[in-house]
Amino acid sequence: MLSEKTAQGLTYAAGVRRAQAPLRVVIALVLAVTFHTQLVTDWLWIWFGGYVACQLLEVWALWPFRPERATSPPAWRIGLALVSIFLLGSVYGAIAIPLWMAPGSLGPAGAALLLAGGILNVLSHSRGSSLAFMAGAVPFAAYLVAAPLIDRAVRGADPFSLPFILVGVLFLVAAVVVFRAAERLTEAQTRSVAELDARRAGAEATSEAKSTFAAMVSHELRTPLSAILAAAGEIQRRAAEPEVRERAGLIAQGGRLMRALLDDLLDLSKLEAGRMRVEDIPFDLQLLVEDLSLFWSSEAQRKGLALTLHGAETLPHKAEGDPMRLRQILNNLLSNAVKFTESGGVRIEVAHHETPGQRLVLRVCVVDTGRGVSPDRLARIFTPFDQGDVSTARTHGGSGLGLAISRELARLMGGDLSVESREGEGSRFTILASLGRSASAPVAASASPPPPPPALAVRILVVDDHEMGRRALTLLLGPLGAQVATAESARAALQLLSLERFDLVLMDVTMAGMDGLEACRRLRADPGPNQGTPVLAVTGLTSEKDVQACLAAGMTGWVAKPVDAQKLYDAIEGVLADQDDPATAAA
Repeated sequence: MLSEKTAQGLTYAAGVRRAQAPLRVVIALVLAVTFHTQLVTDWLWIWFGGYVACQLLEVWALWPFRPERATSPPAWRIGLALVSIFLLGSVYGAIAIPLWMAPGSLGPAGAALLLAGGILNVLSHSRGSSLAFMAGAVPFAAYLVAAPLIDRAVRGADPFSLPFILVGVLFLVAAVVVFRAAERLTEAQTRSVAELDARRAGAEATSEAKSTFAAMVSHELRTPLSAILAAAGEIQRRAAEPEVRERAGLIAQGGRLMRALLDDLLDLSKLEAGRMRVEDIPFDLQLLVEDLSLFWSSEAQRKGLALTLHGAETLPHKAEGDPMRLRQILNNLLSNAVKFTESGGVRIEVAHHETPGQRLVLRVCVVDTGRGVSPDRLARIFTPFDQGDVSTARTHGGSGLGLAISRELARLMGGDLSVESREGEGSRFTILASLGRSASAPVAASASPPPPPPALAVRILVVDDHEMGRRALTLLLGPLGAQVATAESARAALQLLSLERFDLVLMDVTMAGMDGLEACRRLRADPGPNQGTPVLAVTGLTSEKDVQACLAAGMTGWVAKPVDAQKLYDAIEGVLADQDDPATAAA
């Protein structure tokens, strides 16, 4: 049995020889025709017929040597392959004997060139396989030595025989040296490729591990963060003293900043792992830009700045793209513009043009009169975690991820994000995004948040293995007036659900032991009182893959951690409305 390296080399050599078989037959035909006109002898056609037969034998013998084969051919087949290579070289090189003894311009020089060319041809075909090289080169080397000896024996003493023999030997030695050097080069290239593959696999594994770690940390932090935001909201709602409400507002503001940081870290890990996807849904483009301008105008006024919007009236209402990601990019740019501008103002310039294929290229420029960016800082402004200096983070906060994420999101949307800035003269950020044309856009929601739904006479089960998570959801559900029960594990929840009827289940997805997905699958398989009860996933894992996993497990919908009260109310209202709809319930 051949070693793996030897088998791979022989397989490569066999593939090259099979591929070039037609070319070798054509060369042999040209030689037969040429030498026939010079030597005027019919035996050349017998030689050509024998060569073609040997070439067919070699193709058949080398046929099993293919990369897709799982195992090497048997020993007899390997021997047959090497014999066929040797035989083909022997028949081809045999023409050198009469050519050596031919009169005229052919003679020893022509024969030596033919044999030397044969050795070089074998050398090029046999890279990586010393067996194929020796089987193919030995006949040509033997003819280089034998031709002058035969000539001397037939026609008498020839003073040039010894030099030709020496040249033949030297040429063979040189061919072997070149072959070994080529083999070493191939081995070095193979090792380099293997090292690069190993490094790439290691980098991909590290990236995957980092992404998984970021998702895990994000989930673990979102549970206590949900409790912080829920408790702060409850204090703000119930406290009578302004000072208490102000302090609760400060806690809530800090919690929202932590949530934004978690979102940035998770977005960055998704982008680095190539998991980030943008949606393509209809939305009102003009209203989106105007709402952002209205929101940041009030923020700018608090600092004594003027924020103006130019060109929004030219934008179409009906567009298709990812409004959430577009809003995320523009929010980041406007937040930075207001944050780093102490006097003057911020200007938003919007324009668009259409391309063939019903595409719409949106261009938004955010221009400020702030302190600008120095040239050295400008070169790394889109580098993650880079904020120029420590004082930026200390004074203004943030993670230094916003611009890096925004540029990658813009590129996912078929555009880009660029910047022009001079220190002391302000900055100009320009985003380009490719959007589709929509036949209809959804009706825009009101800018003011809708009021919580009316009190619900329903029973809700909250399932979370973290006490903070259970208490946070209980606080958020308080204003609904619903009856709330809790379970500290998936198994406890299934036991309770097998005994009592509930109208809704809020299920944490990532729990120790049995997770929420398995719990939901078991609930749907059990013909108990809650087999059809809607289940809302409560999770910090919100990628498309994670959401699809929740739906595949039988969950009705999902709510992201840290839980936003209004989004929770909307989700509850939606699933309960579906339950009340006979057509939906029947489906």
